[in-house]
Amino acid sequence: MGKLLLKTPCTTWTFDNLMACVFGIKVSDVKVYFDILKNGPSKINEIAERINRNRSTVQRAVQNLMNAGLVKRKQVNIKEGGYYFIYEAIPFEEAKKIIKKTIKEWCNNMEKWIDELKFEDVIEEYFEE
Repeated sequence: MGKLLLKTPCTTWTFDNLMACVFGIKVSDVKVYFDILKNGPSKINEIAERINRNRSTVQRAVQNLMNAGLVKRKQVNIKEGGYYFIYEAIPFEEAKKIIKKTIKEWCNNMEKWIDELKFEDVIEEYFEE
């Protein structure tokens, strides 16, 4: 089994799936994050060209990544007037810390939920009319 796969009782995880799950984004958005991380601060057009996707698809992915806190937008002013945006990915180590923190919180919440479950509540759900 490869480094980027984790087999659990329910499913086999890829790192892309894990990031998508933790950050509430699409697997295709994760690809955009790694493209920006690899290539440095970029314009939408540059990303679209590198990953062979149309501009609007990349724009949506970048918006999702910004909402998730994985990408930051910076305005670059042009001397002659006007401006453009570049997008910068947060460092991979920072993303990993967020993932680990989220997983720990999830585990704690699941344990609490399980502790609070009563047999009567669970069994009732199966035999409701």
